[in-house]
Amino acid sequence: MKQTKYWFKRRRYGYGWTPSSKQGWGLLVGGVALMLIGAMAMDNTASPGLWILAYLGFVLVIVVMLIAVTYKKGPSPKWRWGKKDSDNPDEDF
Repeated sequence: MKQTKYWFKRRRYGYGWTPSSKQGWGLLVGGVALMLIGAMAMDNTASPGLWILAYLGFVLVIVVMLIAVTYKKGPSPKWRWGKKDSDNPDEDF
């Protein structure tokens, strides 16, 4: 059976993931950088309402893509609250 190296691991408290490899951190930094670049590229001369909606749509697309990659490159999510003896060190922090 092939062992996969996860880019993300489950958080110790709550629901979700945390980057655990260079690829995971790169993906997270890249997503935040795209959001910042999009914010700086907004045109201040056009109607602000339209640009805010366009930017929110842009951010929504980035977030959905980040979540999709995280589902593919991380373990299945589950609610956790603290460290347990049954935790898998390859999947859980």
